[in-house]
Order: sequence, then structure tokens, then C-alpha cells
Amino acid sequence: MEKYAMVLVFITCLWMVHTPLHAQVDQPQPLEDFYAEYGYKSLDEAVKEFEQHTKMNVYLPKKLPSLAFTHVLARVHRLGGNENVELNVEYLNEHVPENHYNVDIRPAEQKLFIHEKRIIEQVRLKTGEKGVFVKVPGFHVFIFETEQWQYRLSMDQRVSNQFFPDQLVEIANSIDSD
Repeated sequence: MEKYAMVLVFITCLWMVHTPLHAQVDQPQPLEDFYAEYGYKSLDEAVKEFEQHTKMNVYLPKKLPSLAFTHVLARVHRLGGNENVELNVEYLNEHVPENHYNVDIRPAEQKLFIHEKRIIEQVRLKTGEKGVFVKVPGFHVFIFETEQWQYRLSMDQRVSNQFFPDQLVEIANSIDSD
């Protein structure tokens, strides 16, 4: 009888060890949902909202970096009040986090001040306007102005072997207000 009790205890232990626990596993939140918590929406929706707020047409670059992106999300970011606004456009790759490209646009009268010591290089655009490469840790950043807008293009430095900062100038030159 003792032998049967031992076998029964042994089988019960095996059954408990090999029975999967049905604990709830947290699934990663979809990228769109995560960004939506911070006000991001579709590019078209954000551009429309930004144009309505500023009462001006905004023009995005026609050229993009030659990297793969899985998502394009944008938001109208109100900085320190309702009047000081910026359009933030994020190009992301859910599977390759370093494929991260940003286009930030603000009205020229609300432009960012760029301290001389942060400027790495000055470049002339095809329109004759001046653009500058700026030191920002972790990113290649190119800032330039048009008549109405200040643009800030930035690319993650981790893709420097696939994307050269000069390509930001080519992207800037692809903005056409016609």
C-alpha cells in the first residue's frame, strides 16, 4: 500500500510540474497605440490640423531616406502654449529601431535659436537659403528655413553606414512649394 501511495505522489508531482500555468502574458503594445498616447496620428490628419492651426500650407520633403520604414506617424505639438506649435513627423521601423527619421516643422517666426558653437557646417540649398548641420547627441540634424517655415530633419546616427548626412541636404532640396 505504501508503494502505491508513493507512486501516486510521484505521478501527482509530475502532473503538477508539467501542467502549464495559464498566466496572462503581456503582449507588446502596437507601435501606433504607444505613439497615440502621445498625440500621434496619421500624417494626413496631423498635417491638416497643423495647417488649420497655422492658417498656412505646409510642404513636406518629396524625398525620403533610402531606409525601410514600417510606420509614419505625426502630431501637432503645442510647445508652451497654444500659439507656439510644431509639426512632428516620425518615420519608424518597428523591426529595426535605428531606422528612425524625423521631420519637425514650425513657423519661421517661432524658429529655434541655434547657438553658433552647436553648428558643425553651413550649406547652401538649391533655393539659395542657408542650412546648418547641428550637433545633437545620437542624431545627424540639419536645420533650414523657407519663407514661412523652419525645418529640422534628423536621422539616427546608428545608420551612418547606410545613410550619410549629406542626404539630408538632398531631402531638404526636395521640398517644393509648387
